[in-house]
This record gives sequence, C-alpha cells and structure tokens, in this order.
Amino acid sequence: MSDSVLTLKEREDELFVRWMQAYKLAEGINPDTDFACDGLLYRGAYELKGGCWERRPGNETELWKNASCRLLILTKDTTRASGMDDIRIETARKNHTGTEVFAATTPFHRNLTLWSYALLNAMLGGEVVPYDSTPDWDVLCEHYATAPIARVNCKKLIGVSTIQDADLESHMERYAHFLREQVALYDSDIILCCGGHGIIKDFVKQHYLPDLQCFSSDEWVYYSPSTRKVIIDSYHPTYAKSFKKMGLYYTQMMNDVKAFIVEHPEYIRHTT
Repeated sequence: MSDSVLTLKEREDELFVRWMQAYKLAEGINPDTDFACDGLLYRGAYELKGGCWERRPGNETELWKNASCRLLILTKDTTRASGMDDIRIETARKNHTGTEVFAATTPFHRNLTLWSYALLNAMLGGEVVPYDSTPDWDVLCEHYATAPIARVNCKKLIGVSTIQDADLESHMERYAHFLREQVALYDSDIILCCGGHGIIKDFVKQHYLPDLQCFSSDEWVYYSPSTRKVIIDSYHPTYAKSFKKMGLYYTQMMNDVKAFIVEHPEYIRHTT
C-alpha cells in the first residue's frame, strides 16, 4: 500500500515498529513498557478512563491535510509519572499526570495550549494576542482539542522527571534517522521546539531544514526561506511556573513573532 493512501497514524505506527526494534537491539529495553508513541493528536471520540480523559483515533489525518497552517510541537520525553505511553491520546482536559490537578492549573499544558493558540492564530494572519487579552482556559482547551497539532517527543524511551541536555542530545543523534523521518512526515508549517537550550532547534537545522536562519537577536523565531517554515525556539513548558513569568516570556516570544510577520508577510498561511 502506498504512503498516499495510509493515514498518518498508520505511517507513524509503521515507523514505530522499526524504531522499537532498534531500541530493543541497542538498548535492551522492552518496547511494550519503555517506548512512548506520539505524533498527530487524535481527533476522535473522548473517553474517560481512570478519571482522566483520552482521545480515540478519528479524522485527524483528513483535518491535518486540509489545514491551512499546521503545528508540530517537539518536546523532550515523557515520564512514568505522566501515565501516558501514547501521547496521541492527549487532551487539554484532565490528563494522566499522576495527580488530581486539572490541566488548566499545570504550567506544561497551560503553556502548550496558550502557545498553540497564539502561534497558529498569528501565522494565519490573525492578531498577535497580548498576554492580558488571551482567551480563557475553556477557549484554549477547545482550540487545542480541534486544531491541527502534532506533538512529538525527541526521546521515545520513557524517562524520569528530568533529562540532562547532553543525554538528550546524545539520544537524538543516535536515533536521528528515525526522528528526522517522523518530523518530515508531517510537513508542518510551524515547529515549536520546547526546551533543551537550543538542542532541539539545532537538530531541526542539522537534519531537516539546513537553510534555517535566525530572525533577530531575540532568538525566538527562525525561518527556512526554501520551505517558508517557521521554527520557534522556546523554553520548556514547565520552566515558567508562575503566571507572571508566563506572561513575561509569552510577550517576548510573541513580540518576536509579530516583528517577523511584519517583515516577512509572505510566511502567513492564509485560510482557503
């Protein structure tokens, strides 16, 4: 069967079979318990399991292919505490965090939903929304649940609470051909690199977008002239734990995005 008739989930799953086998041979791990799948977020029915919300596969491939602007989020890895061995089930509702805290109050999901909303809105030609005017949680939650978003962990082996940058970089380089294949699979318009002090952004440049250029000395926005793709080099979503710092870093990021759009309006993805 050709790639053109496979869903993105089927293509992801085929890649993961090969990736798991490489892990098993090189790391001696059990893929069934140590490998976390990820990718295009499911857009099927919600299901409440163990007091947490999950999504089932749906029409996410069709929605992705028909979208005017698509966002790929690159994060480091997932942990045992997250309770998820497949990130694609993720919702902006109460997730498997190992706690009873709703996602709205956790920095990780609060930032991801906010950044996703702001970046997609801006690159579709909408307003660059100031932090004090950003929508409330219900709106951000609904957007995250319906927008064309893929979330990929650069390290598929399930980890612990933290990972050192050097360990992350070493892991990404050892399995670079798999990670590059997955990133290229989505052909996304925006890539949001979360954390790693530039390591994730540098991987994108080295293995996927070699013509990547930095827009300004603020070093938030990068762009590829040959593909018109925009890369955001951000901090880890849990870094700013207070709402005051969330607002500060959000403002810095989006000011750079706004300046980029003014100078490069050709990068705007107009809706069809």
